[in-house]
This record gives sequence, C-alpha cells and structure tokens, in this order.
Amino acid sequence: MLPKIQNQFKSLVIISALLSATLPISPAKSQTTNISQQPLEINLNQPKKLSQANLVAEDVKPSVVRVVVGCKAKVYSPINGKIYDLETITGHGSGFFVNPNGYIATNAHVTDTDDCQQIFQKDLAAKLEADGQTLENVEAELKWIETKPIQLVYLPNQEQLPFEIINSGAVAGEGKDVSIIKVNLINAPTLKLAESNQVKLLDSVTVVGYPGLVEDLPLFSEKSFYEASFTSGQVSAKKNLKDGTPVIQITAPVPKGNSGGPVLNEQGEVIGLVTFGPDDNFTFIFTSDTIQEFLDSANITNKQGLVNQEYRKGLQLYSQGHYIQALQKFQLVKQLFPQHSEVENFLTKCQQVITNGN
Repeated sequence: MLPKIQNQFKSLVIISALLSATLPISPAKSQTTNISQQPLEINLNQPKKLSQANLVAEDVKPSVVRVVVGCKAKVYSPINGKIYDLETITGHGSGFFVNPNGYIATNAHVTDTDDCQQIFQKDLAAKLEADGQTLENVEAELKWIETKPIQLVYLPNQEQLPFEIINSGAVAGEGKDVSIIKVNLINAPTLKLAESNQVKLLDSVTVVGYPGLVEDLPLFSEKSFYEASFTSGQVSAKKNLKDGTPVIQITAPVPKGNSGGPVLNEQGEVIGLVTFGPDDNFTFIFTSDTIQEFLDSANITNKQGLVNQEYRKGLQLYSQGHYIQALQKFQLVKQLFPQHSEVENFLTKCQQVITNGN
C-alpha cells in the first residue's frame, strides 16, 4: 500500500513542478515591474540637480543690469515753423545692484553723456535737408527748446527704469572709473563685494554682463537682449595706475558692452568691475575696494536682503529635490520683488514636478 501512495505523490510533485515552470506567476511579475519602473520614472521627470557653479550663476543673474544712456531734444526752426524731435542712444554698458534700495554700481564712462547738441548735428542736418534747408544756413536761427539726457536701467525682466547719478568718478586715466546710480526699487537682489586685497594670482573669475554683439546682430530674439552672458578666466596680474589706483588684470573674454559689469570669485562675490583694455581678451578691472570707497562717500551700505536669502534657500531646496519647500521660498521672492527675472521659471518647474506627483 505504501509504495503505491509514494508513486502517486511523486507524480503529483513532477506535475506541480512542470506547471510552475510553464505558467506565469502574476504577483511576482507585477512587483518586479513596479520596482524597476518607479525610479526610472522619477529620474526622467525630475529636474537635474544644480551644480555649485549653476547655483552661483542662478543666484547672480537677477542682480546684473544693462545701463543705457543717450540724448533727447526738441529743436524749433522759425524759418519753417517746424519743431524737430530728436532722440538717440549713444552707449550702453552693464552694472549690478549693491544695495536692495535700487543702488547700482557701474563705470563712470558708462553713465557719462556727451553734449546733446553736438550729437544731433548729423540727424538735424538730414531733417533740415529734407525740408529744403541746410544746417549751416539756419543754425543761428534754431531754438533748442528742450535738451536732456536719456538715463535708463534695463532690468533682466525687460522692465526699463530711469536712473539718477548718486556719485561718479571719471574715465580711467582721469580718475576712478566708478559710478553709483539709483533706480526707484526696493528689495532688489544684490551682489556682495569681496575684499579685493584677498585676490590672488590665477584665482578663477567669472565676468557677467551684456555684450553689444547681441544688440548689433539681427540674429537674436528680443529676449536675448536682456539675457546676461557669463565668461570665465583667471587673475593674471595685480597692478596700480599712475595715480595709485589698484587694478586687476584678468584673462576672461570681455566683449564691448560689458563695461561696468561685475567680476566674480568662485563664491559669487564681486572682486571688481570691468573697466578698460585694448581688446576683448586683455582686460583690467577696478577693484571692489574702490567701489566700496564710492559707496562709503555716499553713505550707502553694501548688503543683501531678504530676497537674496529666500531665493538662495529656494535654489538649494530645488536642487535637493524638496520642491514643495522650494515653491514656498520662490513664492515669497515673487511677492517681495515682482521684477525678479528668474523666479517665475523656478515656480513653474516646481509646480510641474509637484503636479506630476514626484
């Protein structure tokens, strides 16, 4: 009796093994699929972590502005009774916020404006010629009704604000080429000045500004005009001008239009501003200590406010994948400084990730 039962039991074991080998086991397969797909989905949908260099660039970008100058005039000709409206932009450079209350550092040669009447000679001559007159014959009769400079700061969010000059030096060779200007803003994101005497040879530096090439070439979109450019290099020398003013030589490419833009150390602090050089690849900067002199003489404190603090925390939380907490920081930044050029982009990214459940 026992051998017969053993044979039947052996047959059942063999049949069970064959069925296990040929039939799918649904629960195990389902669990395996979920485990392998879940992290893949998160990696695809979540933004990549920001590097330290990325964090510095995103932190700095909203603080750097374009500075634009020009002339505006109205000229009356009693000979034909016409009033000629004249307006032109004569130059532009870069600058950066040094105080949350709208104070900006740039070059004196960027904010200087030439004699408007002299600037408009050619344009006025063309307008008079179109009316059958020559400037030479009627110049003595012309009445300059209004002549005023154009002084504008273009924020990175494309808003344009008039500025006033608070404290200004002179072009390099004639004085210290630094100018402190002000726009009507509060809670502006600012850059911190480093101690330039701590700068060492071959330190890495980054230049931020608005190269004129983007304006001159018709290839770029209008938005690109308001996008600051970053170039990198090293400190190649520390020198002094004849009047004793210290300057730093750097190797970073600096195209026309970057004058007055900040030069940063690896921590994102300003060691100086772009000032002069014989070409784009041979540049000298006036130091942060010289900038500080101009701020001190105007009783302006270089400081960073709540917008800087909250935006920086938001960037760090975003980079760490804490999107709900980052969203809260970015929302506060938007509320404190609606003109912030970068925060809307990060708000959108955080909301997308949160909506997708990641």
